[in-house]
Amino acid sequence: MADLTYRLDKNKWSMLNYGYNVAFCCIIMAAGAVLLIAQSGKINARDQKATEAVADARKALGGDKNIDDIKSLVLTGTIKYSAISLENEIEIRILLPDNYLWITKSKDGVTNYRGVSKGESLNVGFRGKETIVAPLFSPEDELNRLALLLMGVLMKNVSVAPLSISSVSGTSDKFSVANATGTAGEIGFDPRGKYPLHISFKDIVQFPPQTIVDPKTKFRVTNVVPTGPGESTMRFKDRFAVDGVMFPKTIVIESRGGINEGISEVRFEKIQTNPKLTLSDFEIPQ
Repeated sequence: MADLTYRLDKNKWSMLNYGYNVAFCCIIMAAGAVLLIAQSGKINARDQKATEAVADARKALGGDKNIDDIKSLVLTGTIKYSAISLENEIEIRILLPDNYLWITKSKDGVTNYRGVSKGESLNVGFRGKETIVAPLFSPEDELNRLALLLMGVLMKNVSVAPLSISSVSGTSDKFSVANATGTAGEIGFDPRGKYPLHISFKDIVQFPPQTIVDPKTKFRVTNVVPTGPGESTMRFKDRFAVDGVMFPKTIVIESRGGINEGISEVRFEKIQTNPKLTLSDFEIPQ
């Protein structure tokens, strides 16, 4: 069959797919200020101030026991893309330490699955029975996004990515965040409440053109999403308690630079801690 190319500036689906991918990357770099930070006794901090900030944040979010008791999560709600005036339903499934699946459903019948399970990255979309293939990402990239997501949501380190935090300019509420693959950014804490307030990143992700062949139908799909350097800031707002842990009700993602301009807002309507999840819950429907 002939190649089918989806381009960002051609149609609504392209915009939806692009908006989903940008928002998703930001979010899991966002809902991110969480996993990066450490289990008790296993904090990847390079100085005392960073160590103290992590300890204070974990205490403010519910304490070591309540945080460490969480083994799985299901978060449901909506995501709004301001640039294209769309609102989609979302569901995020997490089975620690290294399985997650992000599902987004649009009103026009498109469903996207994005995440990582069994050491493999998952990324595919469906419009009815039609398969829509999204850009490929490495499992390491996905695990970094999971780690960053948990940083902002849960402040829990389950060793899925080599993340570290260190002081910036001697401050007590703003720190550098980095990982072995080059992702660099900044995380800020509320000086009063001690919660993670935001995490900012530059050059978040590049989407090279990729051609994928469906193993069953042999159908070839080339996905072209042009992106350039940019900066994104994820802000965590409206904390509320679920089983003794303070989760953000809202995550606002502000993207600037290149074609990444825009604001997306995720609102969680329901958060379940320790739901019964198995690896089968992270398989993409065929």
